[in-house]
Amino acid sequence: MSYDLAFWYESRSLDAAAAYQKYDAMTDGESGVTAESPRVAEFYRDVLRAYQDLTEDTTEEEAHQSPWTSSVYFNGECVLVNIAWSRKSEVSNTLIDMAKSRGLVTYDPQRDLVIEA
Repeated sequence: MSYDLAFWYESRSLDAAAAYQKYDAMTDGESGVTAESPRVAEFYRDVLRAYQDLTEDTTEEEAHQSPWTSSVYFNGECVLVNIAWSRKSEVSNTLIDMAKSRGLVTYDPQRDLVIEA
């Protein structure tokens, strides 16, 4: 089981229904859902500095220590993460703070909640 979060740049306020529509399209692999932003790329680098991504070369021990249940997704427009349920509080709070510092929106689909910077 994972705790999922999405991060992207938004120039205006967004309600939960609009955020869900974007999130749904993003998780379907659509592009052009929102504009690419260097803030998103910077956030992605911050995430990987804080928590190693899962790759084909990840050892079993590294995978066991990782907060992720799958690789971190990044396409220039958004970052999508699947956090291991046992680490959700620790990691989600850190990522939300990092996103706020970069001026990014966080969407929490479990709670249908938009967290703006």
